[in-house]
Amino acid sequence: MAGPTVRKAVVSFFAEIAQLPEGTYYVSLTATTIDDEEPQLLNMEIDSRRGVSLDEVLAVIKSGLTGST
Repeated sequence: MAGPTVRKAVVSFFAEIAQLPEGTYYVSLTATTIDDEEPQLLNMEIDSRRGVSLDEVLAVIKSGLTGST
C-alpha cells in the first residue's frame, strides 16, 4: 500500500464534476502549488474517478482537501 502523498503548500484546488450518460459521475481534483526552484505554478492531480455516485464524488473532494486517504 502506498504511503501518504507529500504535498507542498497548496495555492488552490480545482474540482471538475460531470454527470455521465448512465447517471454516474466523473470527478477530478487537482491542486495548484508554487515551484520552489522556479517562479511557476504547478498543477498536481490529487484524484480522478469515473462512474461513481454523487456521495463518492463528495468523498473524493473531502479526502483531497483534508489530505486523508
